[in-house]
Amino acid sequence: MAVGPLRFFHVNVNCSDLERSLAFYRDLVGLKTTVRTRPEQPQPGGAFGLNEVQWDAWILAGDDAPDGVVLDLLEWHVPRPSGSPPATVTELGFGRLCILTDDLADLHRRLTEAGHDVWSSPARFNPGAKGMATPELFVCSDPDGTPVQFVQADSARLAHVNVNCSDLERSRHFYCDVLGLKAQVRSCPSEPQPGTGFRVDGDVAWDAWFIGAPGANPSGFILDLVEWKQPQPTGTARRKANETGIFRMALLTDDIDRDYEALVDAEVMCYSPPVALEMGPGLPSDLRALFFEDPDGTCVELIESPPPE
Repeated sequence: MAVGPLRFFHVNVNCSDLERSLAFYRDLVGLKTTVRTRPEQPQPGGAFGLNEVQWDAWILAGDDAPDGVVLDLLEWHVPRPSGSPPATVTELGFGRLCILTDDLADLHRRLTEAGHDVWSSPARFNPGAKGMATPELFVCSDPDGTPVQFVQADSARLAHVNVNCSDLERSRHFYCDVLGLKAQVRSCPSEPQPGTGFRVDGDVAWDAWFIGAPGANPSGFILDLVEWKQPQPTGTARRKANETGIFRMALLTDDIDRDYEALVDAEVMCYSPPVALEMGPGLPSDLRALFFEDPDGTCVELIESPPPE
Protein backbone atom coordinates (compact mmCIF):
# COMPACT_ATOMS: atom_id res chain seq x y z
CA MET A 1 0.00 0.00 0.00
CA ALA A 2 1.40 3.41 -0.98
CA VAL A 3 0.89 6.86 0.52
CA GLY A 4 -0.53 9.56 -1.71
CA PRO A 5 -0.88 11.19 -4.08
CA LEU A 6 0.31 14.15 -2.04
CA ARG A 7 1.09 17.80 -2.73
CA PHE A 8 3.04 20.35 -0.73
CA PHE A 9 0.87 22.70 1.36
CA HIS A 10 2.86 24.66 3.94
CA VAL A 11 6.03 24.97 5.99
CA ASN A 12 5.51 25.80 9.66
CA VAL A 13 7.79 28.27 11.47
CA ASN A 14 7.27 28.73 15.21
CA CYS A 15 7.98 32.19 16.57
CA SER A 16 8.06 33.76 20.04
CA ASP A 17 6.25 36.99 19.04
CA LEU A 18 3.81 36.78 16.12
CA GLU A 19 3.60 40.53 15.49
CA ARG A 20 7.38 40.88 15.46
CA SER A 21 7.70 38.01 12.97
CA LEU A 22 4.94 39.45 10.79
CA ALA A 23 6.96 42.66 10.58
CA PHE A 24 9.78 40.55 9.12
CA TYR A 25 7.99 38.14 6.76
CA ARG A 26 5.12 40.44 5.71
CA ASP A 27 6.37 44.01 5.94
CA LEU A 28 10.00 43.49 4.88
CA VAL A 29 10.09 40.22 2.90
CA GLY A 30 6.79 40.87 1.13
CA LEU A 31 4.68 37.76 1.84
CA LYS A 32 0.95 38.41 2.26
CA THR A 33 -1.32 37.44 5.17
CA THR A 34 -4.26 35.26 4.13
CA VAL A 35 -5.91 33.07 6.80
CA ARG A 36 -5.57 33.35 10.57
CA THR A 37 -5.84 30.17 12.67
CA ARG A 38 -6.54 30.95 16.33
CA PRO A 39 -8.40 28.29 18.38
CA GLU A 40 -10.43 29.95 21.14
CA GLN A 41 -9.77 27.19 23.69
CA PRO A 42 -6.97 24.72 24.36
CA GLN A 43 -7.57 21.28 22.82
CA PRO A 44 -5.97 17.83 23.19
CA GLY A 45 -2.47 17.91 21.72
CA GLY A 46 -1.71 14.26 21.02
CA ALA A 47 -1.41 14.89 17.28
CA PHE A 48 1.51 17.27 18.04
CA GLY A 49 3.10 15.01 20.64
CA LEU A 50 1.94 17.44 23.37
CA ASN A 51 -0.64 17.18 26.14
CA GLU A 52 -2.69 20.28 25.30
CA VAL A 53 -2.37 22.89 22.55
CA GLN A 54 -3.51 26.39 21.61
CA TRP A 55 -1.90 28.81 19.18
CA ASP A 56 -2.23 31.99 17.14
CA ALA A 57 -0.97 31.81 13.54
CA TRP A 58 -1.09 33.50 10.17
CA ILE A 59 -0.86 31.76 6.82
CA LEU A 60 1.39 33.84 4.53
CA ALA A 61 1.36 33.50 0.74
CA GLY A 62 3.64 34.66 -2.04
CA ASP A 63 2.99 36.05 -5.50
CA ASP A 64 2.13 32.51 -6.68
CA ALA A 65 -1.11 32.30 -4.65
CA PRO A 66 -3.38 30.35 -4.70
CA ASP A 67 -1.24 27.53 -6.14
CA GLY A 68 1.91 28.21 -4.15
CA VAL A 69 3.13 26.68 -0.91
CA VAL A 70 2.43 28.91 2.10
CA LEU A 71 4.20 29.77 5.34
CA ASP A 72 2.43 28.81 8.58
CA LEU A 73 3.81 31.42 11.01
CA LEU A 74 2.76 30.31 14.49
CA GLU A 75 3.08 31.55 18.07
CA TRP A 76 2.28 28.96 20.71
CA HIS A 77 0.04 29.96 23.64
CA VAL A 78 -0.33 26.49 25.23
CA PRO A 79 2.38 25.49 25.84
CA ARG A 80 4.41 28.66 25.45
CA PRO A 81 7.27 28.74 22.90
CA SER A 82 10.55 27.20 24.01
CA GLY A 83 14.05 26.48 22.75
CA SER A 84 15.70 28.02 19.73
CA PRO A 85 16.39 27.14 16.08
CA PRO A 86 19.43 24.94 15.32
CA ALA A 87 22.72 26.76 15.87
CA THR A 88 24.18 25.89 12.45
CA VAL A 89 22.80 25.15 8.97
CA THR A 90 24.39 21.67 9.05
CA GLU A 91 22.42 20.29 12.02
CA LEU A 92 20.09 17.40 11.25
CA GLY A 93 16.47 18.25 10.48
CA PHE A 94 15.08 21.48 9.06
CA GLY A 95 17.97 23.80 8.24
CA ARG A 96 16.60 26.84 6.42
CA LEU A 97 13.78 28.30 4.35
CA CYS A 98 14.32 29.58 0.83
CA ILE A 99 12.27 32.58 -0.31
CA LEU A 100 12.55 34.15 -3.76
CA THR A 101 12.53 37.92 -4.21
CA ASP A 102 12.40 40.17 -7.27
CA ASP A 103 14.96 42.65 -5.87
CA LEU A 104 17.65 40.91 -3.86
CA ALA A 105 19.85 43.97 -3.39
CA ASP A 106 17.01 46.12 -2.11
CA LEU A 107 15.80 43.41 0.27
CA HIS A 108 19.35 43.01 1.60
CA ARG A 109 19.50 46.77 2.20
CA ARG A 110 16.11 46.92 3.95
CA LEU A 111 16.84 43.95 6.22
CA THR A 112 20.24 45.40 7.12
CA GLU A 113 18.82 48.85 7.85
CA ALA A 114 16.09 47.29 10.01
CA GLY A 115 18.81 45.73 12.17
CA HIS A 116 18.24 42.07 11.26
CA ASP A 117 21.06 39.52 11.38
CA VAL A 118 22.16 39.44 7.72
CA TRP A 119 24.89 36.82 7.27
CA SER A 120 26.67 38.22 4.21
CA SER A 121 26.32 40.32 1.08
CA PRO A 122 24.50 38.81 -1.93
CA ALA A 123 26.82 36.43 -3.79
CA ARG A 124 26.75 33.77 -6.49
CA PHE A 125 26.68 30.18 -5.29
CA ASN A 126 27.21 26.98 -7.29
CA PRO A 127 24.47 24.43 -6.44
CA GLY A 128 26.37 21.65 -8.17
CA ALA A 129 23.28 20.56 -10.12
CA LYS A 130 23.60 19.76 -13.81
CA GLY A 131 21.89 22.34 -16.00
CA MET A 132 20.96 24.60 -13.06
CA ALA A 133 21.90 28.28 -13.10
CA THR A 134 24.19 29.72 -10.44
CA PRO A 135 21.85 31.75 -8.20
CA GLU A 136 22.61 35.00 -6.39
CA LEU A 137 21.61 34.74 -2.74
CA PHE A 138 22.19 35.66 0.88
CA VAL A 139 21.04 34.29 4.24
CA CYS A 140 19.42 36.26 7.06
CA SER A 141 18.12 35.15 10.45
CA ASP A 142 14.47 35.88 11.21
CA PRO A 143 13.70 37.53 14.60
CA ASP A 144 13.97 34.18 16.42
CA GLY A 145 17.09 33.03 14.59
CA THR A 146 15.55 30.82 11.88
CA PRO A 147 17.84 30.97 8.81
CA VAL A 148 16.11 32.24 5.66
CA GLN A 149 17.88 32.03 2.30
CA PHE A 150 16.83 34.73 -0.17
CA VAL A 151 17.39 34.15 -3.89
CA GLN A 152 17.05 36.58 -6.78
CA ALA A 153 14.07 35.73 -9.03
CA ASP A 154 11.15 37.44 -10.77
CA SER A 155 8.65 37.21 -7.89
CA ALA A 156 8.32 36.75 -4.14
CA ARG A 157 7.39 33.24 -3.03
CA LEU A 158 8.38 30.35 -0.81
CA ALA A 159 10.59 28.17 -3.03
CA HIS A 160 11.96 25.37 -0.87
CA VAL A 161 12.72 24.09 2.58
CA ASN A 162 15.98 22.37 3.44
CA VAL A 163 16.08 19.13 5.43
CA ASN A 164 19.47 17.84 6.52
CA CYS A 165 19.74 14.06 6.78
CA SER A 166 22.33 11.54 7.98
CA ASP A 167 21.88 9.11 5.07
CA LEU A 168 20.75 10.60 1.75
CA GLU A 169 19.70 7.33 0.13
CA ARG A 170 17.67 6.27 3.18
CA SER A 171 15.89 9.63 3.26
CA ARG A 172 15.35 9.65 -0.52
CA HIS A 173 13.70 6.24 -0.19
CA PHE A 174 11.41 7.57 2.55
CA TYR A 175 10.28 10.72 0.74
CA CYS A 176 10.05 9.15 -2.73
CA ASP A 177 9.21 5.47 -2.25
CA VAL A 178 7.13 5.73 0.93
CA LEU A 179 5.52 9.17 0.52
CA GLY A 180 5.42 9.10 -3.28
CA LEU A 181 7.28 12.37 -3.91
CA LYS A 182 9.62 12.69 -6.89
CA ALA A 183 13.41 13.06 -6.95
CA GLN A 184 14.04 15.71 -9.61
CA VAL A 185 17.62 17.00 -9.60
CA ARG A 186 20.81 15.80 -7.88
CA SER A 187 22.98 18.53 -6.33
CA CYS A 188 26.52 17.40 -5.63
CA PRO A 189 29.32 19.93 -6.35
CA SER A 190 32.51 18.31 -7.62
CA GLU A 191 34.65 20.62 -5.47
CA PRO A 192 34.16 22.05 -1.95
CA GLN A 193 33.06 25.69 -1.81
CA PRO A 194 33.70 28.48 0.70
CA GLY A 195 31.25 28.24 3.61
CA THR A 196 31.31 31.93 4.53
CA GLY A 197 27.80 32.66 3.25
CA PHE A 198 26.43 29.88 5.47
CA ARG A 199 28.50 30.84 8.53
CA VAL A 200 30.56 27.69 8.25
CA ASP A 201 34.32 27.92 8.85
CA GLY A 202 36.33 26.62 5.92
CA ASP A 203 34.89 24.89 2.87
CA VAL A 204 31.59 23.06 2.56
CA ALA A 205 30.59 20.00 0.52
CA TRP A 206 27.34 18.08 0.27
CA ASP A 207 25.24 15.57 -1.65
CA ALA A 208 21.57 16.44 -2.15
CA TRP A 209 18.34 15.69 -3.97
CA PHE A 210 15.73 18.28 -4.92
CA ILE A 211 12.43 16.51 -4.23
CA GLY A 212 9.21 17.69 -5.90
CA ALA A 213 5.54 16.77 -5.86
CA PRO A 214 4.37 13.92 -8.12
CA GLY A 215 2.65 14.91 -11.36
CA ALA A 216 1.96 18.59 -11.97
CA ASN A 217 3.70 20.93 -9.52
CA PRO A 218 2.45 24.44 -10.43
CA SER A 219 4.17 26.07 -7.46
CA GLY A 220 7.59 24.65 -8.33
CA PHE A 221 8.20 24.13 -4.59
CA ILE A 222 10.88 21.60 -3.66
CA LEU A 223 12.24 19.79 -0.64
CA ASP A 224 16.02 20.31 -0.56
CA LEU A 225 17.22 17.05 0.99
CA VAL A 226 20.90 17.40 1.99
CA GLU A 227 23.55 15.10 3.40
CA TRP A 228 26.49 17.27 4.48
CA LYS A 229 29.91 15.83 3.73
CA GLN A 230 32.02 18.75 4.99
CA PRO A 231 31.44 19.49 7.79
CA GLN A 232 29.65 16.38 8.98
CA PRO A 233 26.02 16.84 10.15
CA THR A 234 25.48 17.25 13.88
CA GLY A 235 22.64 17.57 16.40
CA THR A 236 19.25 15.89 16.27
CA ALA A 237 16.31 16.35 13.93
CA ARG A 238 13.72 15.46 16.56
CA ARG A 239 12.19 18.64 18.06
CA LYS A 240 9.19 19.49 20.24
CA ALA A 241 6.21 21.02 18.45
CA ASN A 242 6.47 24.27 20.43
CA GLU A 243 10.19 24.90 19.87
CA THR A 244 10.95 28.05 17.90
CA GLY A 245 12.14 27.58 14.34
CA ILE A 246 10.94 25.28 11.56
CA PHE A 247 9.02 22.38 13.08
CA ARG A 248 7.13 20.64 10.26
CA MET A 249 6.33 20.50 6.57
CA ALA A 250 2.69 19.78 5.65
CA LEU A 251 1.37 17.92 2.62
CA LEU A 252 -2.22 17.55 1.44
CA THR A 253 -3.89 14.18 0.91
CA ASP A 254 -7.37 13.10 -0.15
CA ASP A 255 -7.49 10.06 2.20
CA ILE A 256 -5.67 10.38 5.50
CA ASP A 257 -6.91 7.03 6.86
CA ARG A 258 -5.48 5.17 3.85
CA ASP A 259 -2.18 6.99 4.28
CA TYR A 260 -2.05 6.30 8.01
CA GLU A 261 -2.38 2.58 7.31
CA ALA A 262 0.39 2.79 4.71
CA LEU A 263 2.69 4.62 7.14
CA VAL A 264 2.04 2.06 9.88
CA ASP A 265 2.74 -0.77 7.41
CA ALA A 266 6.04 0.96 6.54
CA GLU A 267 6.87 1.15 10.28
CA VAL A 268 6.91 4.97 10.25
CA MET A 269 6.69 6.60 13.69
CA CYS A 270 3.36 8.51 13.91
CA TYR A 271 2.57 10.74 16.89
CA SER A 272 -1.04 9.50 16.94
CA PRO A 273 -3.75 8.28 14.54
CA PRO A 274 -5.37 11.03 12.43
CA VAL A 275 -6.97 13.69 14.63
CA ALA A 276 -9.62 16.37 14.00
CA LEU A 277 -8.29 19.81 15.00
CA GLU A 278 -10.19 22.98 15.85
CA MET A 279 -8.60 25.81 13.86
CA GLY A 280 -10.49 28.85 15.17
CA PRO A 281 -13.38 31.20 14.38
CA GLY A 282 -14.73 31.04 10.86
CA LEU A 283 -12.72 27.95 9.88
CA PRO A 284 -13.78 24.31 9.47
CA SER A 285 -13.80 22.50 12.82
CA ASP A 286 -13.11 19.06 11.40
CA LEU A 287 -9.72 19.53 9.74
CA ARG A 288 -7.95 16.18 10.09
CA ALA A 289 -4.19 15.98 10.50
CA LEU A 290 -1.50 13.37 11.08
CA PHE A 291 2.06 14.00 12.30
CA PHE A 292 4.92 11.55 11.74
CA GLU A 293 8.72 11.44 11.46
CA ASP A 294 11.20 10.84 8.67
CA PRO A 295 14.16 8.46 9.32
CA ASP A 296 16.10 11.13 11.25
CA GLY A 297 13.11 12.37 13.28
CA THR A 298 12.15 15.42 11.16
CA CYS A 299 8.40 16.08 11.51
CA VAL A 300 6.11 15.79 8.49
CA GLU A 301 2.36 16.46 8.56
CA LEU A 302 -0.51 15.19 6.42
CA ILE A 303 -3.67 17.29 6.17
CA GLU A 304 -6.80 15.83 4.59
CA SER A 305 -8.26 18.09 1.90
CA PRO A 306 -11.97 18.79 2.46
CA PRO A 307 -14.19 17.05 -0.13
CA PRO A 308 -15.41 19.31 -2.96
CA GLU A 309 -18.78 20.89 -2.32
